[in-house]
Amino acid sequence: MTQPDKFTAHMLVASAAGFASAAASRLLENHPEVEEHFAPGGWNAWKNHYIQRIHELAAAVSAGVPEVFAGRTAWVLQTFASREVPEDDLRISLECLREVLDSELPDPARAAVGPPLALAVSVLEDGPGDEGPAIDGKTRSGRIALEYLVSALEGDSRSAIERVLKAIDDGMALTEVYTGILLPVQKELGRMWQAGELSIAQEHLVTSTTQRLTAVLSFRGQAPEPRGLKALVAGVSGDVHDTALRAFSNLLEAEGWQVICLGCDVPDTEIAAAADYFGVDLMMLSATLPQHLQAVDKTIAAVKALEGRRIPVMVGGLAYLGTGDLWQRQGADGHAGSFEEALELAVRLAEPSDA
Repeated sequence: MTQPDKFTAHMLVASAAGFASAAASRLLENHPEVEEHFAPGGWNAWKNHYIQRIHELAAAVSAGVPEVFAGRTAWVLQTFASREVPEDDLRISLECLREVLDSELPDPARAAVGPPLALAVSVLEDGPGDEGPAIDGKTRSGRIALEYLVSALEGDSRSAIERVLKAIDDGMALTEVYTGILLPVQKELGRMWQAGELSIAQEHLVTSTTQRLTAVLSFRGQAPEPRGLKALVAGVSGDVHDTALRAFSNLLEAEGWQVICLGCDVPDTEIAAAADYFGVDLMMLSATLPQHLQAVDKTIAAVKALEGRRIPVMVGGLAYLGTGDLWQRQGADGHAGSFEEALELAVRLAEPSDA
């Protein structure tokens, strides 16, 4: 952990395009051989690559968690390897980015970006990891997940959906459907795309099928006994991933909660206004990528600023992997890494002990 530096983070984001252009130009000038590795597009492709990396670097600096940038660097390294882009290209590109930032940033800002960049370079020394399949075909839910994935990829969404609904009719709990089937499928999609095993169109096809199924699942089973609790669930501004938050919304409703699900990519002030308007007992915020963490900061601040209201805030999502107690420093009341944890924590936060 390092000291959070939001001013430097803002500077990085505001000047990302300029820094990226300078880094891409320096890279191709000093190492012209790397241009063909990103063909077609060359300079533009590297510039877009740098813009993403700078936003991730800004997220690490803003949070004071260098591991945020290192984690994304490891992910990029795996992507490079799967597409047969030389691993050394990433190391060279980071060196060029560091040189540009060293020449353009003032001393305090250079000190802030140093630790994340240094940790990222150390990650490269370990080489790309070998992430295995996200679906365990030896389990019942894993076998169904594979059948679902294959049917969806073949364009037979109806068969895929009916296979999962049959599992529910045969007694599978809704929580297992999400944790054992749908979320592993989405995670496997991410792994397959990263490995170059499927196209964006194929990923969208399966995700669309999952979105349809999630809507159907919200009406399965008998209506639960209302427990008199109301929650607002939303993905923060800039985050367009909503499968997990909609799944969690369904699980809360199955537990008797009234759920206000705003979906993904919602501005901070709109989330706060909705929480106030609906008088919720709990707010759940989801963040998928590191660059979404700053939007969580703004949203929590907007909720805390509501007059006459104190709404507990719970956070979750892939962006929090490896971030330690960041959620506490953001001002959240709780963090959960799984649906089971989230369901238990939601009740504790909405029904605080009198003791």
